[in-house]
Amino acid sequence: MANYQSPLLNSAGSSSSLQSVKKEEHRLCLCGRRARVYTSWTLKNPGRRFYTCATPKEGEGCQFFQWFEEDFSPRALEMITHLNHRRIYLEEKLKLVEENLSKNVEKKKALKEEKKQLIQEKLKMETEKNKMGRQMKICVVCLVVLMFALMINLK
Repeated sequence: MANYQSPLLNSAGSSSSLQSVKKEEHRLCLCGRRARVYTSWTLKNPGRRFYTCATPKEGEGCQFFQWFEEDFSPRALEMITHLNHRRIYLEEKLKLVEENLSKNVEKKKALKEEKKQLIQEKLKMETEKNKMGRQMKICVVCLVVLMFALMINLK
């Protein structure tokens, strides 16, 4: 199963996604580079876009941050919040399904190995059974010969 990654999840559990903007909406960060626009998917600011430095913060980035000013209708905010909660729920459910699948794959491997061992044991037992059958036939033949010899000696 392919792993699903939510848009740019960070360690705080929030996420954002890269967006394109019109040319007149471009901003320069403190480094002098064109800032990138992302969409916040945090519970506090769902669907809200923001500018940030194009260089990662861990690198040589300038830590630039500015909200992209846009107004959403109350209905749009309600829908964004609902969809964000639904996304979070589905991501958690997917994680549980993937964990369950992983456990089942491990169980399947263990059962395959156990089946292989049982088949080998069965083959050994059948070989031993065949060997004992041959020995039994030899014993019966010896017993018949012995009884025949005894009968001849008694006459």
